Amino acid sequence: MDAAGAVGGEAFINYAVEIAEFLNSLLLGGPLAKARIDFIVSHLISLLPPPSVPAPDDDGSSDSDDEHFSLSSSSSSDGGATAGVDLPAVVMAPRVDGLDHIGRLPDDLLSNIISRLPTNEAARTMVLSTRWRLVWAATPLLVDDAHLRATNESREMSAFCAVRAVSRCVAAHPGPIRAVRITRTSFDEQEYALQRLVASLAAKNVQDLILFNRPWSLDMPLPDDILSCAYLTRLYIGIWRWPFLDTTAHPPAFPNLQELGLFHTIIEDKGVDALLAQCPKLKIFSFAMAFNCPSRLRVKSRSLRVVVEWRCSFVEVIIDDAPCLERLLFESFGDRRPVKIVHAPRLEILGFLDLQLHALEIGGTVISVTASCNFCVLHLAFITGLCDEIIFSPINLPQWQVGMNVSACAMLPSVKILSVKVRFWNDMEAKMLPTLLRCFPCLETLHVMSIRSRSPDTVDDMDFWKSLASCDCLDSHLKTFVIHGVQGRKHEAWFTRHILKNGKVLKSYGILYSDGDDAKVERLPMSCTVGEGNAPSGGSSGKYVFAHPAFPCWSFQNAIDLSLEDPFYVLGRVMAWIDLVGGETTH
Repeated sequence: MDAAGAVGGEAFINYAVEIAEFLNSLLLGGPLAKARIDFIVSHLISLLPPPSVPAPDDDGSSDSDDEHFSLSSSSSSDGGATAGVDLPAVVMAPRVDGLDHIGRLPDDLLSNIISRLPTNEAARTMVLSTRWRLVWAATPLLVDDAHLRATNESREMSAFCAVRAVSRCVAAHPGPIRAVRITRTSFDEQEYALQRLVASLAAKNVQDLILFNRPWSLDMPLPDDILSCAYLTRLYIGIWRWPFLDTTAHPPAFPNLQELGLFHTIIEDKGVDALLAQCPKLKIFSFAMAFNCPSRLRVKSRSLRVVVEWRCSFVEVIIDDAPCLERLLFESFGDRRPVKIVHAPRLEILGFLDLQLHALEIGGTVISVTASCNFCVLHLAFITGLCDEIIFSPINLPQWQVGMNVSACAMLPSVKILSVKVRFWNDMEAKMLPTLLRCFPCLETLHVMSIRSRSPDTVDDMDFWKSLASCDCLDSHLKTFVIHGVQGRKHEAWFTRHILKNGKVLKSYGILYSDGDDAKVERLPMSCTVGEGNAPSGGSSGKYVFAHPAFPCWSFQNAIDLSLEDPFYVLGRVMAWIDLVGGETTH
């Protein structure tokens, strides 16, 4: 969100001017704000789900906009009607029996063929015969503005022509609209055309809508008819202002919506609350690159399973009431912010938690790293509203970590996969990791990304790690440990030894070095001693852990993909067995 509810409408008045000044100030003498915004929009579009039908290549042989989109046989010659369609293989192939085998196919199969064609080529099938015209009319339409123009940037259609082409396409089709993808069109100064287009999409029961507005203007409001698209199952909007702050008096606007993405969309806090209330079946909710104005993301939904914050500058993230939430995922930047988890009993995947950016609060207990005065601070906020602050000096910190007991209300036993970003050169961040693990007693997979830095280690406190006790997840649940960006830091090595030493059911150890090498097992820190019950691996004597190369798979699309068991990393084949007792490696 780009504006806090407390600020109200004032935050929207000069939004375009403010962001233009902000972008122009990033690099003196660099490209203007519009060029930077174009770059941002291109990045946002790269995060979107891939198009159902890729845009066809264009040879640039024609300069007429109408020739890129033709809907009537009367305005198209035979050559134009079949341009771009790969028909020679059918027409020129030698016939064995002289029959038209394509024409003998059933209508539902012909409809399937049409649905796999680009928008303009699908429309051109009308000129083939009366039967093809009827089949096209009955096929749920796919509209993509990338299909209605040349791919050559020098022949980009004007905003007026682009809006006209999309509108003509929707108006000409008498049947339902399956999916619409508009990512290359500017609706600036075309508010009326936008209203008519969205109203037409609502009337034709559009199911899948990706609607971006090419800047400028950055704060153009969506038309009211967007709330009439009751058949939507997926909706992504970008570069808009969401003007609907109170829709509680209306029935659910999106009763079938399951996937919602807000990309650089201006929306107030209370607008998010109202929007979620209109989506009773919503499963996936994502924000991408919402920035510039402070805001809070509060999630309250009985159906949500995935929440993704992707490079936003929220001042606070609150999971207020999400009984079905399974994944809470971040790719954050900016200032430090609290992440409060009030009620999410089914949360299984959490990350990337950045120990520098996120202050995790569970059940009123906040675990955070405070850099001031070289102290590590544990904030305890009680239900009464009172807040005590206990400060531990670095001298007493090891004893505090070893003896600290995390109360049950500060634990998330449902979490199975945790990903953390940590700066091992920072003494306090490194030592916060063991405390963090105590909050997840049933953790099965731990991913740790070591953030690169040329700064030297702040403290070499070996005694802290030697005296550190185990925790519930290491004793009975942790099976996979992956570390990414190994730099040879002392805290890095000692933390790894701590996991290998105390992980009694640990089976797999994945590693990816910061220089991009695969797992070089001879570089693994293995000089540790474990008990007999550690790391059984496939019937071994309990002394081995499998070493794997790890490969990152973290991306926006993987973050929202519920079919992936782990959206962060995948492990390659076993490269070696690590003998944790003898400190030996078997390749």
